[in-house]
Amino acid sequence: MTGRGEPGGWLRAQLPGEGAIALAHRALPELWPRGSLMLEFTLLRGEEAPLPLLHLPPLGRDGLFLSIGIGAEHQLALIERRGTAFHALSIDVTEECLAGGRMRLIWSWDGATDTSLLTLEALDQATLRQRAGTTPLPPRRPEVAALVAGAQGALPGPRVDWLAIGDHLQPVGPGACFAPATPIATPGGLRPAGSLRPGDLVETVDAGPQPVLWSGRVMLPALGALRPVRLSAPSFAERTDLWLLPQHRVALAGPAVDYLFGEEEVLIAAQHLVDGCSAQQPDRPCVLGWQGIMLERHHLLIADGCRLESLSAGRLARQPALARTTALATLAEAGTLPVHATPVRRELAPHEAQALTMARTQGRGPRAA
Repeated sequence: MTGRGEPGGWLRAQLPGEGAIALAHRALPELWPRGSLMLEFTLLRGEEAPLPLLHLPPLGRDGLFLSIGIGAEHQLALIERRGTAFHALSIDVTEECLAGGRMRLIWSWDGATDTSLLTLEALDQATLRQRAGTTPLPPRRPEVAALVAGAQGALPGPRVDWLAIGDHLQPVGPGACFAPATPIATPGGLRPAGSLRPGDLVETVDAGPQPVLWSGRVMLPALGALRPVRLSAPSFAERTDLWLLPQHRVALAGPAVDYLFGEEEVLIAAQHLVDGCSAQQPDRPCVLGWQGIMLERHHLLIADGCRLESLSAGRLARQPALARTTALATLAEAGTLPVHATPVRRELAPHEAQALTMARTQGRGPRAA
């Protein structure tokens, strides 16, 4: 599964100050009946002033006007105009402004169904807010080119880290974990994660062999908070370097874990393991495929000796409309999406993770469980 099964993909990106980056070796299409725009930005805690995120003035008489930003009333608003046609979506982001932190915005439009979807993901709080609408005004090739080049008056906001655009519908929320080549322990031996299918058995730390409920792949630009983390062998896995999404969690154990937290084993996000030596985060803009493996319950999988969590759906099943816009849409539509209310191990907060990583770099840290 790539995205929600539609053709196309991420084509171009812009890093403010660096210009346009090609994410695929094909030309921008003239018409964009469907597509997705993704960008990441940062909110200051207690943000009050209006915050512009993206501005595109009309390019010519029939050009598209596009504005995305957060207003003084804590409304994230997307506004489009082309001639007399008008389209707008808004989300109340009061809680996100109060908390601050890293944010990811995704706007997708689909001319075939005449629908538009605006999603804001608070990365540090792991929450999603969403608003759907109708009658979107798709951009045209010159407008997309201006957006990704920051040309002809098209400007990203001062806190925007990057933006990317593609001619596909991008799923939001959970659905991706690790590289498809990740060797996962099964009763029959190690298998690449990408080869596993629903019904296949995988080994788990606490419950023995368990059937795969869902296996899917999501394509993401390797930018910002989506830059991959490389965990080098033998510090983590025995023989294989593991590639994980930054927020995916690894189980760690050892004396430092017991001393700092009073636990035999804890979960730590891969991004907090980065030390420039045994765990690195390369900065190479491209598009990467990520595999998700979900079980009926949240478990620890075994990847060449390293314990990694299976994909957690959290309480997404309690929001079926939102769940149907994720990579897990097939489970949501069938009513079989599980609730993973409790993590398989204690999850470390960022400050706890930093203390553990510091202990590890000083030579007295935990081992990969």
